Amino acid sequence: MMNIGSGNLARKLIFILFGVMLGYSLSLVQFLNARNIKITQTSVPRIIAKDQHSLISDDYARPLQGLQNKDGPRKILLDCGANVASTVQLFRETYPDGKDYTIHSFELDARLAPYFMSYSNHILHCPVAVAGQDGNITAYAESAWKPDKGRVAGADMQWGGGAIYASDSEKNNEKSGRRFGVQNVIPMVDLSTWIQENTAVEDYVIFKLDVEGAEYEILEKMIKEGTFKWIDKFYGEFHNWTPVPGWTTERKQELRQTMTTHGIKMLNWAGEHKRYSDLEDLCKIDLPEDTPGAAGVVYSNCSRSPGGHARLALTVQVGMNRKAAHKLVETIRAHPSNMPVTLFVYGDFVQNFPDLITEWADRYTIGIRGNAPFPADHWILQNANVMRMGMISAVQRMKEVGLEPAYFSPAGLSQKVKDIAKKRGLRIVQPTTMFPPNIGTLLTEDNYYKYRDVERTPKALRILYERISYGGILSLDSDHPDSYMISAFLMDYLYENSGFELVSMDNCLK
Repeated sequence: MMNIGSGNLARKLIFILFGVMLGYSLSLVQFLNARNIKITQTSVPRIIAKDQHSLISDDYARPLQGLQNKDGPRKILLDCGANVASTVQLFRETYPDGKDYTIHSFELDARLAPYFMSYSNHILHCPVAVAGQDGNITAYAESAWKPDKGRVAGADMQWGGGAIYASDSEKNNEKSGRRFGVQNVIPMVDLSTWIQENTAVEDYVIFKLDVEGAEYEILEKMIKEGTFKWIDKFYGEFHNWTPVPGWTTERKQELRQTMTTHGIKMLNWAGEHKRYSDLEDLCKIDLPEDTPGAAGVVYSNCSRSPGGHARLALTVQVGMNRKAAHKLVETIRAHPSNMPVTLFVYGDFVQNFPDLITEWADRYTIGIRGNAPFPADHWILQNANVMRMGMISAVQRMKEVGLEPAYFSPAGLSQKVKDIAKKRGLRIVQPTTMFPPNIGTLLTEDNYYKYRDVERTPKALRILYERISYGGILSLDSDHPDSYMISAFLMDYLYENSGFELVSMDNCLK
């Protein structure tokens, strides 16, 4: 006779085992999908995220779900050949109203998908190649870096990305070219048809095309089908050196001539170099003519009338710590002197806390520090284009809250800094002295940090007093907690005992 209890136990064990296997299978599918490993359509449905950041990595029907024009004209950027999101970064940081554009990035190298994950209002099609027809194609991608990796175009670099057209040396010789050690069959999409079916003529569409030789058949088809009727601005790059089957040098030149005949103008876009053709035209200076000072000039002291009192302007270098910055600024605001102050903020701070900046701007002058903090002494080492992008980004974030900054307090000075600031119309402010001091008597454990608040305060004030005896520009760094601690005592001294004329930055420079 069968033992009923043991039978039930056996059924329970089978049920549990089945559940474990099912759970493992589902987890495996999720893992593969998260790793962007191609899964057939029957295995898992196409991914279209609901949070405005989609990762589409499988065959997909047209038109794509959620992309139809339902609420009137849209702003769209088509980023074809997206690489490591360099175009997305440059566009979001510098392009006027760039945050209002929905960006579609097409990239064939699945390794690069993580670079796009921090961006919102963005849809990533990866791995997907843009082409002149639908189907599948073999794509060549760069191998993972290792210490003996070959050079790329003679330089030691990790290029990223790949191509559907590559030379034999790039495909076969890991010591030359881009070292295309990875080959995958991936979906390709007829870009001309995709544009017509997923955008509307009344949309404002910016089209950027940098696809390592695939541009020839794409552009030829777009011209034949009249697809440029859907395009409002075209950025791109030709790759004359790329071996494209069926495309001789003469045929490539004929396509360029056809574009000219049709009035199709291609502007240059180089995301990895942080530049595009009309950047300066789009990011023009818009300061009032009566703005004090001159662009690119460094100011470390206030002007002084003959026989008048020495003048002093107080500034705050606002870091990315909102709590510390708010505490310091509110302490200054509450002081009965109603002292004029200039706040220098990062562009990223403005983007993260726009309401706070708007509130501060009602009372204080707002200047910029750059787009984001750098490690000590590193900001000044950037190349000119990266530095320019940082300045433009900071100004753009200010414009988005209705402000036009005139004053710039950089982390260091060089002729390069001065030249770029001058082109941006910015007046450079370098304080006469600051807390904590970065020159002269520094704050060490022996002379400062081993003491209590009541002993540190006069030590800090004495250092500042010795350096501003003739007036000038005094700055507090919100990232140092003692800036808050000494602030009210400092303002008491300035207002009651210093004899300075306390002025705004505008008056300081006049």
